[in-house]
Amino acid sequence: MRKTITYIIAVFFVCCAYSQNTITVSQRPSWVDFQEYNKNPEVDEGEIAQGILTLLADYQINISEQESYFRLVTKITDNVGIQSGSNINAGYDPLYQELFFHSINIIRDGEVINKLIPDHFQIMRRELNAENYLYDGTLSAILDMADVRNGDIIDLSYTVKGFNPIHNGKFSNSFILSDYVPIGKINVSISTNSKLNYKLYNTSLQPKINKKNGYTNYNWIVETPERFIYEDNIPSWKIVMPTIVVSDYHSWEEVVKWATQIYTLNEPLNNEVKKKVNEINTAYTTEGEKIKAILDFVQNDIRYLGLESGIGSYKPNSPNKVFEQRYGDCKDKSLLMVQMLNELNIEAYPMLLNTTMKNTITELPPSPSFFDHCVVKVIDEEKRDFYYDPTIYNQGGTYKNTHFPNYEYGLVIKENTIAFDTILSSSNNNVITLEKFILNEVNGGATLHVTSTYTDVEADLMRNYFKNNSKSSIIKEYENYYANYYSKIKIVDKPSVNDNLIKNEFIVTESYAIDSIWQPMKLKSGYIAVDFYPASLSDVLYIPNMENRKNEMSLPYPVSREHRTHIILPSKWEIEKENDIVSNDIFYYDFSVDYNKKKNEIKLKSYLKIQKPLIAKNEFTAYYNELNEMEKSFGYSIFIPENSKEFQDKSFFFNLGKSNFILLIIGVFIIYRIWMFYKKKKTSS
Repeated sequence: MRKTITYIIAVFFVCCAYSQNTITVSQRPSWVDFQEYNKNPEVDEGEIAQGILTLLADYQINISEQESYFRLVTKITDNVGIQSGSNINAGYDPLYQELFFHSINIIRDGEVINKLIPDHFQIMRRELNAENYLYDGTLSAILDMADVRNGDIIDLSYTVKGFNPIHNGKFSNSFILSDYVPIGKINVSISTNSKLNYKLYNTSLQPKINKKNGYTNYNWIVETPERFIYEDNIPSWKIVMPTIVVSDYHSWEEVVKWATQIYTLNEPLNNEVKKKVNEINTAYTTEGEKIKAILDFVQNDIRYLGLESGIGSYKPNSPNKVFEQRYGDCKDKSLLMVQMLNELNIEAYPMLLNTTMKNTITELPPSPSFFDHCVVKVIDEEKRDFYYDPTIYNQGGTYKNTHFPNYEYGLVIKENTIAFDTILSSSNNNVITLEKFILNEVNGGATLHVTSTYTDVEADLMRNYFKNNSKSSIIKEYENYYANYYSKIKIVDKPSVNDNLIKNEFIVTESYAIDSIWQPMKLKSGYIAVDFYPASLSDVLYIPNMENRKNEMSLPYPVSREHRTHIILPSKWEIEKENDIVSNDIFYYDFSVDYNKKKNEIKLKSYLKIQKPLIAKNEFTAYYNELNEMEKSFGYSIFIPENSKEFQDKSFFFNLGKSNFILLIIGVFIIYRIWMFYKKKKTSS
């Protein structure tokens, strides 16, 4: 189930009615208001991207007729735009959609060249989410136009007829009144027989309302809209562009009533499903154990696969069918889990949510179209609420501490539900890394032992990583990771794991031999040094690319990292103890240095916890100041004159701090993120 708001200028329409394998040409619908456009709008030509300027983006919807008209006029401004500008692509669902092309013209030097030739089209099935095991059955009518030249204006229009019948004629969608690149004109026009329920975001532009052909028409027109300036790490749940959101639903209670009907079963569980439930009931004693056993079964024995064409994009298959075929999407797996729990008289319900919109979903006009995921709410015998995502697999923990992603809000499919559940994640998602360096001699090699302890979602991800990859590829990736820091390194003990499923704690141990760990100092000529970095902190500590922002910046949350480094020196050394703490509303950082003279061992500890999911605009100045404080103690180095054979009874150490902090975070961040991309194979929902 993946029906969410799409924040791109090409709005996808939810429409149309039967299988169609040929292109139909027709006149544009009579209700459509033809739009003029400026061939040379006053835009900043230096901001045009990919050699194409949109002169007109025209979206017109007739809710009563269940028709969506789309017209796009573009101008090729550079030869690089010819490649993409030559391709026409219109998508539709053949189960309930009809596609009608009205025109495809090239305007060149005042001449109109007709390119609408039905026989030149190809009908293709293009599954854009196949890599996530989601298949929506959408077909694409594709035309690659011949003889497209720099300076051409391409004017195309088509209509898609029919709405998804699961909505019973109701309509909902979103429209963007801006873009990251210049646009000449945007027109949004919606005709209806009833009052339109809409909400505006980041714009005060009210619609022009008029009567036409018996319909009430709501019309928004924007000429050369202000270009949206991109900023990195804008929270996914924040609507940042001027946006219109439309829905025919008027309350979340109405949405729940709709959902209750399509999630209602018309058949009892069959004997095979009941047999499995009885097996679990017999094998386990407590209610909590039974809940976790059913969750494990649905997660791990029912594979994820979504066949979501037509009403299948919203209506789940029966639990009997899902159990028999051993696959299903989020709503299929959730309903199966709910019914298996209900068979044991355990209270459970499906719950709709949006994986990225967080609290924003509660502020949108009500509509089932704005959800993209289905999970399960369970109420145990002590009337405590628990939430589970059946699309995740290989999760550790008990029924009480199984990790549930930080989705924040969900709408329970239960009669008389009128509001969202607020879901607070109880996971810390902590990773504790212990690196133990044994320095053999000055200017020599070292032995490195590493123990990494993963908890909560981090444990789930690592468990899946080790299950999904071969031993040889895991060894190679681990060795390559440390090779980014030490050029002459060999693995001694292959990575081994200790997986505590009850605690959901996944421990990886590894050992390496480093031929030469000492390097000439960049900042002090004639000295050699060993640098120690808390690299595991770099994947959660993020430095923005600009000091002043217009939008909030998201942070990974909830998450914490603890990086310990123990250094066994070859002889005595004088080390000063340290403890630096930086604490604020955004993050907590604790760095300490300790020295055990008996063992000649330095102990470094770096702890970082992200305190909140975002940095507000008015917090950036303070955030930068706190980063400056943090960088003073980020990283540690020991050094000695290059010609010395033994350690002297003198301190040769310093915090890497400001000299390397920014470069470290940027460089290690890139290395570490590439590494984590391979280590953490996240499940699709």
